[in-house]
Amino acid sequence: MSVSNVWDTVAHTGRRVAFDMLDDWTDHYAFEVIRSEVKLAYQRLFDRVDIVTANSEATLATAHAFGRSDAHLVTNGCDPERFPTSSLAQGPTTVGYVGKIGKRVDLELVLGIAAAFPQVVFTFAGPILDREYEAPLRSQANIRLLGDVHYDRVPALLQTFDIGWVPHRVGAGEVGGDVIKTYEYRAAGLPVVTTPVLGANDRGLTGVRVAGRETQKSVFAALIAGGERVPRETTTIPAGTTWRYKAVALLDRLGVEHS
Repeated sequence: MSVSNVWDTVAHTGRRVAFDMLDDWTDHYAFEVIRSEVKLAYQRLFDRVDIVTANSEATLATAHAFGRSDAHLVTNGCDPERFPTSSLAQGPTTVGYVGKIGKRVDLELVLGIAAAFPQVVFTFAGPILDREYEAPLRSQANIRLLGDVHYDRVPALLQTFDIGWVPHRVGAGEVGGDVIKTYEYRAAGLPVVTTPVLGANDRGLTGVRVAGRETQKSVFAALIAGGERVPRETTTIPAGTTWRYKAVALLDRLGVEHS
């Protein structure tokens, strides 16, 4: 924002300004060629804003590195009431992923797991950001690409899944954020399989199976052993991992009254 055409208005408005950190753009592959400019923009933001919140331990560390020791950890979440927990899944077992498809996704893992379970449909809903991903994904007969799906349609889409998947890269390719889709999968009652990305099993959520490349095959095999339909695992999303909680936390820190 500090290099956008609205920065002067925001910076000199006299109002209190909050900066909620999402992914760490200083370590994001998409901004590698302009990393120095991104760091400058971050510093301008941190020097101006009144409140800093970070959605993960990694983004919190980045805020601290820029001198904002007052930054506060407020993780991501979801609106659980938006997500029906009833299953509308039909046909073969369906493993679903909702999100952008690019270098953050472990393509080798995706192709390996899809090949290991040809009887399972792997549905990906989201735009393909990196062209080199498209051909390999389309070449796998049991991978279905839906393209971008409007957020209003996501709750109904999750009802057609049996398992929610987070096949993200660990280490190189991580960008320090907190994975929103894990909260949404669990709000919909989907059992989740995820790589051990930051915060994967540290957000108070049940039903999240954390497994690396070497063990995901056995985790999936155990989940689908009972037949085509994988039972829902309904749960209560912790109050601290909802968008309402995050909004209230920001308003409180800004000193704004709310109901």
